[in-house]
Amino acid sequence: ASPPPWLPPVAFAVLVFIAASGASPVRLYRMLRPAIPFIVLLSALQAVLQGSTGVALASALRMALLYLAGSAVTATTGEGEIAGAIEGAFRPLDRLTGGSTGRDLSTMTVLALAFIPMVREEYLSIKMAQEARGLRYAGPGGALRGTYAIAVPLLYSLSRRADAIALAMEARCYGMDGYSRPGQRS
Repeated sequence: ASPPPWLPPVAFAVLVFIAASGASPVRLYRMLRPAIPFIVLLSALQAVLQGSTGVALASALRMALLYLAGSAVTATTGEGEIAGAIEGAFRPLDRLTGGSTGRDLSTMTVLALAFIPMVREEYLSIKMAQEARGLRYAGPGGALRGTYAIAVPLLYSLSRRADAIALAMEARCYGMDGYSRPGQRS
């Protein structure tokens, strides 16, 4: 099966966007590398379930392009700029409804972007601590024990951080009138 007719122009557009954004190809590759096993796994499942390697390859390319485009944006755009763009995009909806959808979505985006490196650092820290305590990941039982031994403290730690952020936002009267946009100091 041939790729969808829109895929080559979209791939070209993403590559032009990446070149125009000035994102480092080495950095983009480093950002893509952890996603490659998931992209391969999902594409392999699609090939098995749909019986078409062409569809699976097109799907893999689509996922990789989406990931690269998103990585180029996050690599070249600051959190405040992303928050401002999201808030601006939803400003017409906010005017119609009198709500704060744009502000809320921009805050969630900035918090999610801030949490990603924290999750990785915390994961690596907990994994090293568990290995120092003698936890081994070999075999099916070891993999299950390892997942549990890391997931429970990781979820506890991330919940604690989320609670601290929620308390800080509450202390700054987030949600009241006269707010400052996420990524900017008040």
